[in-house]
Amino acid sequence: MKRNILFTLNRVFFTLLLIFSFTSLNAQTNDLLESIYNEMEQFNRVATVTKQNENYQPYIISVFQGEELEKLGVSNLKEALLLTPGVDMTTDNFNNQTPIFRGSNSLSYGQSKLFIDGVSVNNLFFDAYSEYLFLPIEMIKRLEVVRGPGSKIDGVNAYAGSINVITYAEDFEGFESSDKLIFKYGSSEYKMGGFFKTLKTDELKLFVDFFYQEDDKKLPSGPDGLSLGALGASNIPLSRSGDAPVWLKEYSLGLSLEYKDFSIKARVLEHEKGSAYGINLALPENSDRVKLPSYYLDIGYDKKVGDFELNVDTGIKYDAFDSYSKLAPDDLNLSNVIFNDGIYGEHFAAQQTLYHSLYVKYDGFDNHLITMGYRLVREETIDMVSKLSNRTTGDVELVDYSDTLPFFDKNAKRNIFIFSLQDEFWFSDNFSFIYGFNYEETSYKDAGVEPRVSMVYQLDAGNIFKAIYSRSHRNASWQEMFTMNNLARVGSTNLEPEIVDAFEVAYIKKLSSDSHVKTNLFYLINKDQIYNSSANPEYKNAMDSDIYGFEIEYKGNISNLDKLYLNYSYVTGDSYIKDEHRSESLSNAAHHLAKGYYIYNIDRGLSLSAIAKYVGSKSRVLGDRREKVEAYSTFDTAMHYKNIKHDFSLTFSIKNIFNSTVKFPSAIDTYSQDYEQERRTFLVTLKKEF
Repeated sequence: MKRNILFTLNRVFFTLLLIFSFTSLNAQTNDLLESIYNEMEQFNRVATVTKQNENYQPYIISVFQGEELEKLGVSNLKEALLLTPGVDMTTDNFNNQTPIFRGSNSLSYGQSKLFIDGVSVNNLFFDAYSEYLFLPIEMIKRLEVVRGPGSKIDGVNAYAGSINVITYAEDFEGFESSDKLIFKYGSSEYKMGGFFKTLKTDELKLFVDFFYQEDDKKLPSGPDGLSLGALGASNIPLSRSGDAPVWLKEYSLGLSLEYKDFSIKARVLEHEKGSAYGINLALPENSDRVKLPSYYLDIGYDKKVGDFELNVDTGIKYDAFDSYSKLAPDDLNLSNVIFNDGIYGEHFAAQQTLYHSLYVKYDGFDNHLITMGYRLVREETIDMVSKLSNRTTGDVELVDYSDTLPFFDKNAKRNIFIFSLQDEFWFSDNFSFIYGFNYEETSYKDAGVEPRVSMVYQLDAGNIFKAIYSRSHRNASWQEMFTMNNLARVGSTNLEPEIVDAFEVAYIKKLSSDSHVKTNLFYLINKDQIYNSSANPEYKNAMDSDIYGFEIEYKGNISNLDKLYLNYSYVTGDSYIKDEHRSESLSNAAHHLAKGYYIYNIDRGLSLSAIAKYVGSKSRVLGDRREKVEAYSTFDTAMHYKNIKHDFSLTFSIKNIFNSTVKFPSAIDTYSQDYEQERRTFLVTLKKEF
């Protein structure tokens, strides 16, 4: 197996080297300079907003175009993110899937931030965004993924990475989006329908998008956590194996309105899914569900006066954790009370976030753009319900324990103040700096001053160098701070924010206007990382980690009829467990990731494509005696047909063609056989443009 893996990696590197050498030898300097000049001319008007000049951005960024992802048969945001260098995926007993950037703390959420058209949408309960990972790819115009904490957007810190989803609400002269209808059907009775529509006048633009999707997905699992004593030794015989309900029902309505200098962005996302592997690690019933709704309203005002530009932003965000489930099987014995019909529970906690920011940009000094401003955030729990089967008698009828045995602090509140100062300094036409800092205070533990320095140097038209240092943090999530009366999770308001100091250097070789090779090295010093375990369920600042590695990325073509994308990532490091005064190697993270895709355009309307991914094995945390999580490879293929005359397209794709076993690691003493993912699936997509 190892020899096959090494052989595969060697072939990837050899192919990269051949492409790089061949293109470098055949590309003439004058042609290269001319193509780069034409590229910069074409995109100069919108480059700052659209990041089409990604190679010159002062951080490590990968950009994917929505239409290209559609050709590949990519279904949703999750699948698109898995094409990014250094990004893997993990899950938990709720099936809250979350991307892992460069192996950073796979035992917690919130390591990255997700922005939809510039609005931060991480939920407050988990500090995660699993409800948005199923956003259909047809709703995404462009995807920008920043690895590392170097990108700060209006005072919002990203700890390990940030993801910016740009919808078709983005509309520039020469880059207009047409109206569309989308229908999809696939495995597990997956069905999806949606549309987006733009209305414009001279001064007003209104954009609306909508989609609905559902499936009946189940994944094989077991034995469940009871087999390892999750609910006591006496209940081990009640452990079950079977299908975990991970079905999905979801709809979303988004709106974007622009009038002169004002803008409104709003979204309603209703996300409902099966209870997966059970709140208490007992396999639930198929009808058990979790709802993770997400609503936001964002109002902005942008005005340029002379050398000043004023950006004012105010908004409100609502999210909730809403679960109804059979928490334990029939005949459970809990503190000598027999629950003949099992234990049922209803848990509901709703959070509200109010925010306001004001930033001023000044470009009156030669070669400088100074940005200064603040961001105010008010987070609070606005409702909480905790109901369980009668704990005294064992009767199945729900009893309201919201006051006597709450699962969550209904009075949870947090205020945050952030001040930011930054200067973009162009020392010369080919040498620029960004330097500045964020300062943050909260109602609990302050992050303090966090500096950032970034340098971009363009040696010539084809060679670009970057060097970045930044410090960032992640505040503890609501779950980590305010969970109560739970055998598996105990919150603490004494948690310090997680802190990371990141050192990154990058080299970009531009081969032509649309092909390049990127390489970067990173070293991450992580302090006070938060997690808990089955042996100690209280959340603590339990670990410090040093993580380092490199990423290499190629985008280009072999002929004028195709597109080729390849990347490889290596990550390693060590973690220091504070309470136990010991070190261990980086766990629950794949040291090797290799990914790529190839699109061959047979003619203007027909293309064939393939995606290949390799994820290396993952070591267990110390104390977990199971074998490593096995490495796996997956291959997808798609055929895309576009009828130019009648403006419709049809895509047929098959995922995981060879039916490979894909597993995400489970925590120790939970599901002993990990969390198995989908095998072979298919998807058909029909899109009509108007």
